[in-house]
Amino acid sequence: MDWATAVKYLLANWKMHTTVDQALTLVQAIQKGLRERAARGQLLPSIIICPPFVSLAPVQAVIDKRLIRLGAQNCHWEKQGPHTGEISPVMLTGLAQYVLVGHSERRATGESDGQIARKAAAAAEAGLTPILFVGEDEPGAGARSQTEHRLREGISRIDLSRQNVLVVYEPTWAIGADRAADPDYVHEMVTHLKDVLRRLETSDPEVLYGGTVNKETIQHFARLDVLDGVGATRASLNAQGLLAMIDQVTDSG
Repeated sequence: MDWATAVKYLLANWKMHTTVDQALTLVQAIQKGLRERAARGQLLPSIIICPPFVSLAPVQAVIDKRLIRLGAQNCHWEKQGPHTGEISPVMLTGLAQYVLVGHSERRATGESDGQIARKAAAAAEAGLTPILFVGEDEPGAGARSQTEHRLREGISRIDLSRQNVLVVYEPTWAIGADRAADPDYVHEMVTHLKDVLRRLETSDPEVLYGGTVNKETIQHFARLDVLDGVGATRASLNAQGLLAMIDQVTDSG
């Protein structure tokens, strides 16, 4: 298999990790490794790094945009207003190309499907690409319906004929777990999500998998031709670990 074709995206969500100095050190080490690989002809996926808000501007100033893209971890749905502590999509333009919406950790704080849909739409209108997280809370009979519901609600305000969205299938029960979800199970769920997106007139739906992805598990998911990429958190907080994952799923040229 051509790994570089299968894994189009590698999404690194740093969550509430790294100070500004640590983020700069980490991204520069990752970038150095990417440059070395690109110089020897290695085909690389699109690397999307989502640092904490305080690091977006400093990191944006040092990255090679041919190698690394930036995403924000959250946004509000309003352009401006009396929303202390919030960041609007408009504020992110020029700093990030993507923004995460609907992550299960945000849902756990009380974010509703309606709020997530408004965030996704506001991000798209600002010219950002929303990265919508969907997945079930527990495996079982209701997993597919819950995940589909979250997908449909999340994109309900987006004009899919002119606005792009990336979807991450990340079952809540697999986040930070000792074991990732079974690849066959992921294949079934992602196939269903893509079928739903096509029925909603998305011509080329792109779906990633997240949830305990590391250098031990990444090849299991890279082999799933239905997937367009993977997301990682803990494994992306170490430059050599992230680069090792890239090496496992890319062609050395």
